[in-house]
Amino acid sequence: MVPVAVGWLLIVIHYLIFSQFFPNAQGKLGHDYQYNLPLLLDGYYWFLNNGLLSLPWFTPSFCGGMPLMANPATFYVSTAQWFTFLADPLTGVRLTLALFAALGFWGFYLLLRRVFAVGSWAALLGGGLFLFNGLYAWRVVVGHLEFHAFMLTPGIAWCLLQRGSFASGWGWWRMARNTLCAALMLSYAFMSGMAQLIVPSLIAVVIIAGLARLTPGGNVDCLGFVFRFVSAGAVALGLSASKLVASLSFLGNFPRDSYLLPGVEGVGKLISFIFQVLSVGGVHVDSESMIANSQWTLGRHEFEFGLTIAPFVLIALGLVLNGGWRRVFATVVGLRQLPYLALCLSLLAVPLALNYYSPEWNQILKTVPLVRNLSNFFRWIIIYIPCVVILAALAVEKSPFLMRIAPLVVGATLVWVVAQTLFADTAYYDDQPYDPAPVVSAYWQTRIKGTPPVIAAQVASLDEAGQPALTQARNDALIHGESQILCYEPMFGFRLEFLPFKGIRPGPTLLEYDGELNVKNPACYLYPDENGCVPGDHFRVAEKSEAQQFISFHPFPYKLSRWQAVADRVNLICLLAVPLFALAYGVAALYDRQAQRGVR
Repeated sequence: MVPVAVGWLLIVIHYLIFSQFFPNAQGKLGHDYQYNLPLLLDGYYWFLNNGLLSLPWFTPSFCGGMPLMANPATFYVSTAQWFTFLADPLTGVRLTLALFAALGFWGFYLLLRRVFAVGSWAALLGGGLFLFNGLYAWRVVVGHLEFHAFMLTPGIAWCLLQRGSFASGWGWWRMARNTLCAALMLSYAFMSGMAQLIVPSLIAVVIIAGLARLTPGGNVDCLGFVFRFVSAGAVALGLSASKLVASLSFLGNFPRDSYLLPGVEGVGKLISFIFQVLSVGGVHVDSESMIANSQWTLGRHEFEFGLTIAPFVLIALGLVLNGGWRRVFATVVGLRQLPYLALCLSLLAVPLALNYYSPEWNQILKTVPLVRNLSNFFRWIIIYIPCVVILAALAVEKSPFLMRIAPLVVGATLVWVVAQTLFADTAYYDDQPYDPAPVVSAYWQTRIKGTPPVIAAQVASLDEAGQPALTQARNDALIHGESQILCYEPMFGFRLEFLPFKGIRPGPTLLEYDGELNVKNPACYLYPDENGCVPGDHFRVAEKSEAQQFISFHPFPYKLSRWQAVADRVNLICLLAVPLFALAYGVAALYDRQAQRGVR
C-alpha cells in the first residue's frame, strides 16, 4: 500500500511542478503552442457545427485552406481535443498532462510487477523514473503536444507481454483483449500526432521484451509476444487506415528531403552526447560544437531526455554488488539467451547509427525512403529511456544488499529526482513567448455564442516595417474569422518553402479573380488526379457553394482516391468491430465466472 500511495503522490507532485508553465509566470506558453492552441480551437469550431462523430478532413483556418486529418502532426483524435469540447484549450492541455503522467507511471509500474516480476519498491522506482523523464514534460511544456502519447509505451509493452494461452477459451479471450488494448493505444498514438515516434516506440517495446526474456524470473512467452505484436500492429493499422493513407498522399505531394540531416561526428563523442542528454537533459548541451551538418538552430527542448544521474548510479552499484558485468553476464546469458541479447544490442545501436555523422554515411541515409524526409533523428534517443529505467529497477531488485534497504534506496532516489526537477534551471521555459489569452478568450466567446465564425478573409502577417513576415502567433488569425496565408505549418517547410501560394492574397475569401476564388481547395493537396487539379489550386468560381461550406466549417463534396476509399471502409469495419468485441468479451467473462462458480 505504501508504494501505491507514494506513486499517486509522485503524480501529484509532477503535475504541481509542471502545471506552473501553463501558463508561466509571464502568462505565456511554449513557443510551439502558437501551432497547437489554434488547432485545438479550430477543432472546437468543427465540433460545434458537426458534432462528435464527424471528422474534419480539411480546415479553412490556416494557409488559405489545407488538409487537417491527413497532416501527421495534427491531433483532432486526442484527449487534448476532447477535453477542449468540455473546457477551453488550455485546460485541455493541462488535463492531458496530468492524465498521461498517470498512465505512464502506472503502465511502467505494472510492467515491472507483472512482466519483470519485481517487488513493489523496485516497481515504484521504475514508475517514478519514467514519470519524470525529461522528454515528456518538457516537450509538452514547449508545445510539442503530440509527444504526450509516448507515455503509453510501457502500457503497450505490458499488454503485449502478458502471457496467454489457446488451451482454454477464457485464455484466448484474455489474450485477444490484451492485444486489442495494445492496438488501441498504438492507434491513438498515431491519430494524436505522434507519427514520428511510432517506430522508435515500437523498437523500445521489442527491446523491453528482450530484456524481460534475459531477466531471471521474467515472465515472457516469446512466440506469444511475436503473435500479439504483429496482431496488434495489424489491428492498429486498420483502426488508423484512413489517416494513414491520407497522410501518405499528403507527404507524397510534399516531400521534405531537401533538409540537411544533422548528427555527431565520432562514435565516442556520440556516446558521450547520448549519455549527457539522458542523465542531465538539454540544459548543458552545446549543440553548436557537438552537432555537425545542422541546418536549423536546435533549442534546448530538442535534447530533453534526462532521467538524472540517479538511475546510472544504481545500475553501476548493481553491477559492483553483483560481482561486475562479467559475472552478471555469465549468470544471465546462457547459450539460449544469446539471440535475445544480440537482438537487444542490435536495436539499441539504431539511434547510434541514425545520429552518427560522416559525409559518406549521411549520403546513404538521405537515400532511404521516409528517413530522408526527416530533419533530425535525435528524438530516437527515446528508445533508451525505458531501457535505462528497467535496468535501474532490476539493479535494486537483483542486489540482495539493495533489496534489504529498498525503501531507503528508492525513497532517496526519488527525492533526488524530484529535487533535481524542482530546482532545475528553467530560464529557457520561463521565457517562452506565446500568449494563450486571445485563443482562450475566443473559445469562451464562441461557446457563449454557440456558432463559430466563418473564415471570411485571407490575411498575411507583417513585421514592424509593414513587410510580410513569419511573426509569432500568426495562426491566431482564425479567432477573427481570418486564415493566415503566411501560416505556421511545418508540412509546408519551416520557412514555408513548399507552400504553393498560387495567387492567394489578402482579401475576402470568396473574392473572384481569373475564374478562381481566393481560397484553396484542400482536396487538391491529397487527391489531385481525382479532382482534376494540382496541389495548391483554388476553388473555382463554379464551386462557390462548396467553398462556402468549407469556410463555414462544414464538409463539402470531393472525390477520393481508390486507396482512400478502401482505407475508409477498412477503418469503419475495424471501428465497428471494437464495441462488438467488447460486448462478446463481456459475455465470455460472465460465462467464465458462472462456470467457475459451478465448479466450486
